[in-house]
Amino acid sequence: MSKDIRTDHEYQVAEFGDFGFRVLTGASQEGERFSSIMALEDSQITIVSSRNGDGYATIILLAGMIVYGDLYVDSVDNGAVIAYLRGE
Repeated sequence: MSKDIRTDHEYQVAEFGDFGFRVLTGASQEGERFSSIMALEDSQITIVSSRNGDGYATIILLAGMIVYGDLYVDSVDNGAVIAYLRGE
């Protein structure tokens, strides 16, 4: 199955966790791509754009905030996040 999200249905399946999720307090496993990342508590994370692998950003998410995209988590510097997988 492709990990690209091309239709509303594929987005909703990923958003509602049908592909699974990870609760992260550190780096994600190699190759895991996420469609959204939500802070369970105030968190500072470094994310990378998976499309080209060249878009690094260190961001602060307050509890409940969500970031969307084609992402993987390089590190969770503090806090905890729930990251929803893009596909299998």
